[in-house]
Amino acid sequence: MCGFNLTQILLVSYFLVLCLASEGNAVNVGDRGQDDSVDPVIIVPGIFGSQLDGKWNKTTSPHYYCYKTVPDWTTLWLCFQSMVPKVIDCWVDNMLLNFTENSFRNRDGVETRVNDFGGTGGVEIIDKNGYYPYMKALVDGIAAIPGYEKGVNLRAAPYDFRYGANSPTGKLFLQDLRQLIEDTFEKNKGRKMSIIAHSMGNLYMLEFFKTVSSSWKKKYIKRYIAVSGVFGGSVKSIRALVSGETESIPRVLVDANAVRAFQRSFQSIYWLLPRKQLWGTDEPLVFTPDKNYTVDEYADLLDDAGFPDGREILKTLDGSLDFKDPGVDVYCIHGSDIPTAAQFRWKPKYFPDYQPNQIDGPGDGTVNKRSLELCKKFKRLKDYKVYPGIKFGEHMQILLNPDVIQYIKDVISETATSRKLKANDTELVF
Repeated sequence: MCGFNLTQILLVSYFLVLCLASEGNAVNVGDRGQDDSVDPVIIVPGIFGSQLDGKWNKTTSPHYYCYKTVPDWTTLWLCFQSMVPKVIDCWVDNMLLNFTENSFRNRDGVETRVNDFGGTGGVEIIDKNGYYPYMKALVDGIAAIPGYEKGVNLRAAPYDFRYGANSPTGKLFLQDLRQLIEDTFEKNKGRKMSIIAHSMGNLYMLEFFKTVSSSWKKKYIKRYIAVSGVFGGSVKSIRALVSGETESIPRVLVDANAVRAFQRSFQSIYWLLPRKQLWGTDEPLVFTPDKNYTVDEYADLLDDAGFPDGREILKTLDGSLDFKDPGVDVYCIHGSDIPTAAQFRWKPKYFPDYQPNQIDGPGDGTVNKRSLELCKKFKRLKDYKVYPGIKFGEHMQILLNPDVIQYIKDVISETATSRKLKANDTELVF
């Protein structure tokens, strides 16, 4: 159950569009005992990469067919049945965050939690029916290495991806992450961690490394593997806030304006906006018939898009937008040579309620090249791998790439051969 009672709605074709978009190849893993000769691994997922459960007791609902009360934990993210027209309103009402007094919280009467913190179940497959694998191929690949056991020395740190790291919920996650690392260290006879982060998980890791001392890092962290890091933001997030991001799903299936409502309520979407340090004030990212907008004009853009609260939400990001070296050994992996949103142009009468035309630039299909490449600035960068093309390096597909999985296995097993950076690889200025 996902929060509605229209059981007669069975859009099979829609399920196929979404559910079969990505497939992972599982690896059979037999029962094994713990082996203290391998370095423990902790995986930090990206935005929308953690299962979320919810229960609620509300006094109102958007429609008569939306449940006002669900006393037991049920799936909020990801629940494909909730995405169909009209029913999506029930789901959005439970996923939305309220922004009041400069802080974010669940809707009145709604409780949420992440699923399987410390295990891997909450990140392997995002929907509990198994239609949408996320980290499963990577997790099963690592688990196939002798000595690794899920939940013991192969663990994950799912989080409520609606929040940024400097929110109370985000700060609590960083505390829980530290405790998970220390607990895993103790249970594995003092073996240091390999941290694997994907997408926005890398922003969380940079914030985490700010909170711990150099001596703590030296004691607990062996290496940090950054996959598809959105280090400097992504132009794609602009469309989510202005018109709603629906990943090219036809409007007849998903109402972009309904999706926009909950995306605008997520602090994390604002955290992913392109950074001023990478995009110049003379480089428009948004074109409309009346005005163009740069990185300096996000507040005006949101005002003009009919969302004045965005101005205050942007202020909540203070302190979490700087780029600071993590102070640990880093292995950086990302895709390239894939058309990626670089600018958006709205036609007359299309702004802000209809989708814009997209002007592409280089990147991994989601994150722009200049943002992905910021990892080159890390002082202790040990290796840098780029996988070109949609099949091998696309932002999500990269997690299914057998070569990437094997490379990560080699790194954590200390059998990888580093690629030496060329002189011009370090010319990116920040």
